[in-house]
Amino acid sequence: MASIKKDESGKYYFVLNIAKDPETGKRKQLKRRGFSSKKEAELALSKLKLDLENNNNVVNSNNFKLESFINKWFEAKKVKLRPSTIRNYQEQLNYNILPYLGEVKVKDIGEELIQSYIMTLHKERGLAPATIRSAYGVVAEVLKKAMRKGLLKEDVLSDISLPREVKKIRVWDEEDIYKFLDAPNKILNITRHFIGFSISIQTGMRMSEVLGLRWKDVDLENKMIYVRQTLARNDNNSYNFVDEGKTTSAIRVIYISDSLVESLKQHKSFLENEIKIVGNTYLKYDLVVCTQTGNWVHPNNFRRAFKVTIEQLNLPKIRLHDLRHTHSTYLLSKNVNPKIIQERLGHKNVNITLGVYSHALPSMQREAISKFDDLFKLSDHKSNQHNQ
Repeated sequence: MASIKKDESGKYYFVLNIAKDPETGKRKQLKRRGFSSKKEAELALSKLKLDLENNNNVVNSNNFKLESFINKWFEAKKVKLRPSTIRNYQEQLNYNILPYLGEVKVKDIGEELIQSYIMTLHKERGLAPATIRSAYGVVAEVLKKAMRKGLLKEDVLSDISLPREVKKIRVWDEEDIYKFLDAPNKILNITRHFIGFSISIQTGMRMSEVLGLRWKDVDLENKMIYVRQTLARNDNNSYNFVDEGKTTSAIRVIYISDSLVESLKQHKSFLENEIKIVGNTYLKYDLVVCTQTGNWVHPNNFRRAFKVTIEQLNLPKIRLHDLRHTHSTYLLSKNVNPKIIQERLGHKNVNITLGVYSHALPSMQREAISKFDDLFKLSDHKSNQHNQ
């Protein structure tokens, strides 16, 4: 309750009743005086009420366990995340974050606690540096929001030490790429999944995107692939298709080469003949990469087929995911604009692309600086001609 009155001097004042004092049992009152008008007093009263409410929220929130705050943050975060990304966040929360920080009260969070948490993941769990950094990234995002809301009075993240991550990206060179793409001319009974490997190395698509690709998402006439669906793993280790493009702007479009268009046409003809043989039992998933009955291909089987193929070709051993890295590194080496590569890969921004493929940048820098050498050579040549 609050009341606004005028005192003997003609100035306005108000008295605001707030909660009882738990020790005395008496009701607390806040008084403010000296307002020139009733309107001014009303504005001051409204501001005081808002300040008290915010302060009360901070006090109550500080007594929350971090898990409560994380759950509210995550529900709001989901709105702008892809389904596959939501699952990645959920796994980090379930296995690497909530078991260690979930029961901690917000008011007890400090730099020492967070550093101890990092050391637990590093020494006791023995997690890879990349996994620890990923988990910490989620924790940091949550705590930064808590700091913005005033739930944490100090920056608890300013001096956190993280295990060093040594990134080893293995890629093929131009000769290896050519040898791999020429595999159908070298291997007699090549795996039916080779078209998937070819798509990956020529587009940079992720395995989940390749295994979820449908013919209706392939525009052979205009030489484009639309990334609308992925094959995703569920919590119970089963798989299902997930719609990744909820809006037109969210759908990634990748332009493809004439050679890949031709490979896709040949593969489509092969599947059409197969469908005639199998008949009505053929599953109508419309998949580009599929089993003999039209079903989705298990990622383990897809990886296994890739391993066998590169062994048959005697190529340097790389992971299936490294086909994506090979695609990007090759384009960088050909001076393709990193922004274009970012769009092909589906990275959130170009900084991620440049960070992941920084190993390819030194050679590009050497080539770039050589342009200045060419400039000075041209200048010297013109100078010599002038002197003559």
